[in-house]
Amino acid sequence: MRLMLFFRLLLLSVFASLLFFALAPEASVLTLLKMVAAGAALAIAVSALYPEMRGVKSGDMVSVVMGSGVPALVGRFGRAMGQGKKNSQIKVKLDSGGEVIGIIESYEGVVSPPRIRLVYEEKLVD
Repeated sequence: MRLMLFFRLLLLSVFASLLFFALAPEASVLTLLKMVAAGAALAIAVSALYPEMRGVKSGDMVSVVMGSGVPALVGRFGRAMGQGKKNSQIKVKLDSGGEVIGIIESYEGVVSPPRIRLVYEEKLVD
Protein backbone atom coordinates (compact mmCIF):
# COMPACT_ATOMS: atom_id res chain seq x y z
CA MET A 1 0.00 0.00 0.00
CA ARG A 2 2.78 2.42 0.85
CA LEU A 3 4.59 1.24 -2.27
CA MET A 4 1.88 2.67 -4.54
CA LEU A 5 1.99 6.01 -2.69
CA PHE A 6 5.78 6.09 -3.06
CA PHE A 7 5.66 5.43 -6.81
CA ARG A 8 2.95 8.04 -7.37
CA LEU A 9 4.94 10.68 -5.51
CA LEU A 10 8.16 9.71 -7.29
CA LEU A 11 6.47 9.95 -10.68
CA LEU A 12 5.04 13.34 -9.77
CA SER A 13 8.44 14.65 -8.65
CA VAL A 14 10.17 13.38 -11.81
CA PHE A 15 7.46 15.03 -13.92
CA ALA A 16 7.86 18.35 -12.08
CA SER A 17 11.67 18.17 -12.39
CA LEU A 18 11.51 17.49 -16.12
CA LEU A 19 8.99 20.27 -16.63
CA PHE A 20 11.23 22.74 -14.78
CA PHE A 21 14.24 21.54 -16.77
CA ALA A 22 12.38 22.07 -20.04
CA LEU A 23 11.05 25.54 -19.19
CA ALA A 24 14.01 27.09 -17.33
CA PRO A 25 16.74 28.22 -19.76
CA GLU A 26 19.46 28.33 -17.07
CA ALA A 27 18.78 24.78 -15.78
CA SER A 28 21.57 22.24 -16.21
CA VAL A 29 21.60 18.46 -16.12
CA LEU A 30 23.10 18.65 -12.62
CA THR A 31 20.14 20.77 -11.51
CA LEU A 32 17.78 18.17 -12.96
CA LEU A 33 19.53 15.35 -11.08
CA LYS A 34 19.43 17.33 -7.82
CA MET A 35 15.72 17.97 -8.23
CA VAL A 36 14.99 14.30 -8.96
CA ALA A 37 17.03 13.29 -5.88
CA ALA A 38 15.17 15.78 -3.69
CA GLY A 39 11.86 14.49 -5.05
CA ALA A 40 12.84 10.90 -4.30
CA ALA A 41 13.82 11.83 -0.74
CA LEU A 42 10.51 13.64 -0.27
CA ALA A 43 8.58 10.65 -1.67
CA ILE A 44 10.32 8.32 0.80
CA ALA A 45 9.63 10.63 3.74
CA VAL A 46 5.97 11.18 2.90
CA SER A 47 5.24 7.49 2.23
CA ALA A 48 6.85 6.58 5.57
CA LEU A 49 4.99 9.18 7.67
CA TYR A 50 1.61 9.54 5.91
CA PRO A 51 -0.07 6.33 7.19
CA GLU A 52 0.89 7.18 10.78
CA MET A 53 -0.72 10.62 10.52
CA ARG A 54 -3.78 9.46 8.56
CA GLY A 55 -4.74 6.38 10.57
CA VAL A 56 -7.58 4.21 9.30
CA LYS A 57 -10.53 5.93 7.63
CA SER A 58 -14.01 4.70 6.84
CA GLY A 59 -14.00 2.66 3.62
CA ASP A 60 -10.33 1.61 3.83
CA MET A 61 -9.51 -2.02 3.05
CA VAL A 62 -8.27 -3.79 6.20
CA SER A 63 -7.18 -7.28 7.20
CA VAL A 64 -8.83 -8.89 10.24
CA VAL A 65 -6.65 -11.41 12.11
CA MET A 66 -7.34 -13.59 15.15
CA GLY A 67 -4.09 -12.90 17.03
CA SER A 68 -1.28 -10.36 16.98
CA GLY A 69 1.33 -12.83 15.66
CA VAL A 70 -0.52 -13.49 12.39
CA PRO A 71 0.64 -11.60 9.27
CA ALA A 72 -1.92 -9.20 7.78
CA LEU A 73 -1.95 -10.99 4.40
CA VAL A 74 -3.27 -14.18 6.08
CA GLY A 75 -6.34 -12.53 7.63
CA ARG A 76 -9.84 -11.99 6.27
CA PHE A 77 -10.31 -8.82 4.25
CA GLY A 78 -13.00 -6.22 4.77
CA ARG A 79 -13.78 -2.50 4.80
CA ALA A 80 -13.54 -0.25 7.84
CA MET A 81 -16.91 1.21 8.83
CA GLY A 82 -15.40 3.87 11.05
CA GLN A 83 -12.17 5.71 11.54
CA GLY A 84 -9.52 5.40 14.20
CA LYS A 85 -5.89 5.43 15.23
CA LYS A 86 -3.68 2.66 16.57
CA ASN A 87 -5.15 0.77 19.60
CA SER A 88 -8.65 2.11 19.00
CA GLN A 89 -11.69 -0.06 18.36
CA ILE A 90 -13.52 0.00 15.01
CA LYS A 91 -16.25 -1.93 13.24
CA VAL A 92 -15.34 -3.79 10.02
CA LYS A 93 -17.65 -5.18 7.33
CA LEU A 94 -16.06 -8.35 5.96
CA ASP A 95 -16.09 -9.23 2.27
CA SER A 96 -18.08 -12.36 3.19
CA GLY A 97 -20.89 -10.14 4.50
CA GLY A 98 -20.34 -10.42 8.26
CA GLU A 99 -19.47 -7.63 10.65
CA VAL A 100 -16.78 -7.73 13.31
CA ILE A 101 -15.36 -5.38 15.92
CA GLY A 102 -11.61 -5.18 16.28
CA ILE A 103 -8.67 -3.16 17.52
CA ILE A 104 -6.28 -1.46 15.11
CA GLU A 105 -2.87 -3.09 15.66
CA SER A 106 -0.85 -1.61 12.82
CA TYR A 107 -1.24 0.72 9.90
CA GLU A 108 -0.65 -0.29 6.32
CA GLY A 109 2.70 -1.79 5.47
CA VAL A 110 4.66 -1.64 2.25
CA VAL A 111 2.27 -4.06 0.52
CA SER A 112 -0.18 -5.03 3.28
CA PRO A 113 -3.36 -3.30 4.46
CA PRO A 114 -3.89 -2.15 8.07
CA ARG A 115 -4.15 -5.07 10.52
CA ILE A 116 -7.16 -5.30 12.85
CA ARG A 117 -7.16 -7.80 15.75
CA LEU A 118 -10.55 -9.47 16.13
CA VAL A 119 -12.38 -8.72 19.41
CA TYR A 120 -16.00 -9.63 18.64
CA GLU A 121 -17.70 -11.40 15.75
CA GLU A 122 -21.40 -12.09 15.25
CA LYS A 123 -22.15 -15.58 13.99
CA LEU A 124 -25.43 -16.25 12.19
CA VAL A 125 -27.23 -19.42 13.28
CA ASP A 126 -29.08 -21.31 10.56
